[in-house]
Amino acid sequence: MERIYDHPGIGRIVIKKRISSRNIRLTVHPQKGINISIPWLTRYSVAERFVEEKKEWILESMIRQKSKAEKRKFLFGPGHPLIIITGEIVFEEKESSAYAGDKKITIKRGSSGKIIAYPVNTPSEHVIDAVIALLRKEAKDYLPGRAEYLAAKHGFRFSRIFLKNNRSNWGSCSRQNNINLNVHLMRLDSNLADFVILHELCHLKHKNHGRDFHYLLNNLCGGQEKEFNRQLRKERPVLS
Repeated sequence: MERIYDHPGIGRIVIKKRISSRNIRLTVHPQKGINISIPWLTRYSVAERFVEEKKEWILESMIRQKSKAEKRKFLFGPGHPLIIITGEIVFEEKESSAYAGDKKITIKRGSSGKIIAYPVNTPSEHVIDAVIALLRKEAKDYLPGRAEYLAAKHGFRFSRIFLKNNRSNWGSCSRQNNINLNVHLMRLDSNLADFVILHELCHLKHKNHGRDFHYLLNNLCGGQEKEFNRQLRKERPVLS
């Protein structure tokens, strides 16, 4: 059960009543927005007063999250190449003309990788779509072979491998022992990408994140599991 509260200084806030809630819980998320969960018998007016009490904290959180989003924003264009495992992606702007071909985004091979050429004023989401398409191709040429190599080296056997463009995870392992890998692994350092693959391979033996799983993974990555996880937390499997 929920109600939308439009605060004049903050904006849209979702208030949800939950049977399982014992206290008021407030969260501010860059994508999910502002949410408050309250005990089932608590009045909505109590939540609204709670918002007023926490107004400054909410606004500060929104500012911090906006600042972080700006720092993480994907920059592309001349002088901003995207380094990937198999080389780099260089961006070129081209002047459009009456010729239809000049109005399209094109991908070609360069001396150190691939070149994405696009007309001036092309919407950023169209360029990002071209990047993801190129990542898919590069991932198809690299990730399955790398997974097979690491599996053979450490004595794992998986059923099938699938390449995904997920926004929330770098990889997963299904109950059918299929390995799913995110094409955005291509944007990571090769050692960090190997760590993600090893993580999923370890799930072939341990379908949880228990002590045995971490013991195995830590051994396979030379005792650097914590360090690799620290590095991975700084990255995001999404371009925006």
